[in-house]
Amino acid sequence: METPKNLNTNHQRYTITLIRQLDHWVQTLPAERDEQMTTTREWHSMIASFEYVQSFHQKKSLDKTTARQFMDIKNAIHEVRMEVDRPYMEKYSSVVAEREAMIQQALGSKHLRYARRIHFLQELHRAWGNLPTLLHTHERALWQRFKAAVKEAQNYETKTRKFEVADVEVAYHVKKHLLEEAKFVQKELPKSLASSRLHEIEMRWRDLPTVHTDLDKRLRAKLRDIQRVVEERAEE
Repeated sequence: METPKNLNTNHQRYTITLIRQLDHWVQTLPAERDEQMTTTREWHSMIASFEYVQSFHQKKSLDKTTARQFMDIKNAIHEVRMEVDRPYMEKYSSVVAEREAMIQQALGSKHLRYARRIHFLQELHRAWGNLPTLLHTHERALWQRFKAAVKEAQNYETKTRKFEVADVEVAYHVKKHLLEEAKFVQKELPKSLASSRLHEIEMRWRDLPTVHTDLDKRLRAKLRDIQRVVEERAEE
């Protein structure tokens, strides 16, 4: 990972000015908020300024005071966007759902043979790293859970035996979580993107052991129903 570099004096001064403007904007937001806010010129200007500072913050080092102030502003802007900026909310919620699903998949990989399990966990790590980052507090909490799930899966001893109750319970919970993700995809994403995500969900589903013949059929039927609804949706 590239080490952040210090901003030169002019950029540091300009960034501080933008952060002060963002802070003023956050402090003067109206109490009553709705999606109409996102259509104003001021909104687009402030979001552009915020994304500019954020791109600098990722690549360059701000002084500690400025960095702390920006993190407070970042949290405040996130809360506002989750209220009124529907595309932002959908994208953010989608990333959270994907990370939650990966945690369950890491736990569910315990039943795989060792070599395949390690390869699967490596693929999960890569997929995790390719997702957009969340707020630091959310990212850190999910990452700690993911690491714990991976460690548990890595240390699990597989033997030539039928799946134990614990394996079946894990598979059941993973499939339930995948169904919740599929429902979110059906409801929130456009057809082309939803179809692609549902295909990924189906591939993950196939790697899991059978929970119970009748129960598994019912769960699989629910997933097929969701896929059918998306397939029959008119092109957007």
